[in-house]
Amino acid sequence: MALIYNAGQALLSPALAMYLGYRLMVQGKSREGFCQRLGALPRLGPPPPAGRIWLQAVSAGEVAAAAPIIRHLRRRPTPPEVVLSTTTPAGQEQARRLQLDLAACCYFPFDFWPCVVAGLNRLQPTAIASVETEIWPNWLQAAGQRGVGTALVNGRFSDRGFRRAHPFRCLYRWPLRRLDALLMQSDRDAERARRLGGPEDRLRVVGNAKFEQNVPPLDAAEARRLRGELGLVEGQRLLIGGSTHPGEEAALLDAFAKLLPRFPDLRLLLAPRHLRRADEVERLIRKRGWNCRRRSRTDSPKATRAPVVLLDTMGELARLYGLATLAFVGGSLVPVGGHDVLQPLFHGVPPLFGPHMHNQRQFAALTTEAGAAVQVDSAACLSREIASLLDDAERRNRLQAAGRALIRRHAGAARDAAELLADLAAAGRRS
Repeated sequence: MALIYNAGQALLSPALAMYLGYRLMVQGKSREGFCQRLGALPRLGPPPPAGRIWLQAVSAGEVAAAAPIIRHLRRRPTPPEVVLSTTTPAGQEQARRLQLDLAACCYFPFDFWPCVVAGLNRLQPTAIASVETEIWPNWLQAAGQRGVGTALVNGRFSDRGFRRAHPFRCLYRWPLRRLDALLMQSDRDAERARRLGGPEDRLRVVGNAKFEQNVPPLDAAEARRLRGELGLVEGQRLLIGGSTHPGEEAALLDAFAKLLPRFPDLRLLLAPRHLRRADEVERLIRKRGWNCRRRSRTDSPKATRAPVVLLDTMGELARLYGLATLAFVGGSLVPVGGHDVLQPLFHGVPPLFGPHMHNQRQFAALTTEAGAAVQVDSAACLSREIASLLDDAERRNRLQAAGRALIRRHAGAARDAAELLADLAAAGRRS
């Protein structure tokens, strides 16, 4: 299978080179860290006695899952070193923001044999692990040949990902069997890994590390400062539409227009998932006749008390959820698959989301079954549920309490992953 995989890469290399050139020259993607993507990773010395772990997390969401694992590792009496690689600039930004005490933070090399070998030579890990759905055959093969322990942590297979992978399960069997351990989020994920060829004796269901994210509550001074910067008055109720996609901003603005006469103190904050859409969303807001305050700009006095705030900066949404009365989590009214519902929960803010949560099925099921979140079928239902929750403080309190209890119940996945990785790193150090 290794021969087939690499022969296929060689045959397709002209097309792959053209595609890469298009990304670099036309789209402007993959430019940042390009040399690292070719394998020129930081050159580290020999690993310490406890070993060195290379964690690969594709983007910001996977970095959020890796962060509690890394913190558990760093709290060990003799901690191993940790290197974190990401595929996207958003992942790099998230890693910097979280201040994870890393031996190195870099971009993940392309999964070509020379690139991954060069990366392994420079980092000298004694264990490697990918987060969630990252399966890179050459990386796993090259590490295994060196006696480096390999793992998948916080493993998951979304509906879409599994449907795509299942016809090629004979190809997936090869890299999955290179893994020494597969720590999965749920029984469903473990069963999907088994059906794709993951060895049953190496599969464990430990839960989701994202439940252990370090999200401290906003203190009164920080909340006051943020409200002032956003033009919000103390005591105003705030509805946040987080990680929204085309169609969802319009639905939220329609709902807001209906709610405002009934709740005149209500304000709306829109945070589009992709910041390149900020101008488009601003035009949509102004078309409805509202002033809009953009987070990234010094607004005119006219916009100081604008009813709608547009969050067009990176990395702030998770903290700003702490100001919200209610939060709608985007990618769910339109068939995108949903986004992280835990971020509002960590602040005690009840999340609402739409019917399209196939990429967050586990979280959608857990939160709704626990009575910690509200799922709606349509934009019209969303408006009614928001009004109901704004009217009913007791119901909001029940949702908040259920959310806190749910987070407490699911603690432990990050600790289990850290213990496994520490053992693999120590064993690799001895080999």
